[in-house]
Amino acid sequence: MRRHSRPGSKFLPRGLTIIYEDKDILVVDKPPDLLTIGTDTEKLRTAYFILTDYIRKGAAKSKKRIFIVHRLDRETSGVLIFAKSEKVAKGDSSCNHTLS
Repeated sequence: MRRHSRPGSKFLPRGLTIIYEDKDILVVDKPPDLLTIGTDTEKLRTAYFILTDYIRKGAAKSKKRIFIVHRLDRETSGVLIFAKSEKVAKGDSSCNHTLS
């Protein structure tokens, strides 16, 4: 399942390409020069912020969350994995995924 963000797509994450998504995880292709998670000086232009908005479908008061499984440096492009629950983020063995 490969979905590209495109202008006019209200709830697709702008600037990120979703490589895979299911009920437990979200896998995206992070471009260079995008932070994985916010810093003291940059909170909004991050993969975490963009994907949180995507998961919440733009509803800021939604309680839906994503959890960072690992990070990539700002300058590094590549695959990022986010969990949709704390249980999955902590590596619960009952939530097995094989990506190819």
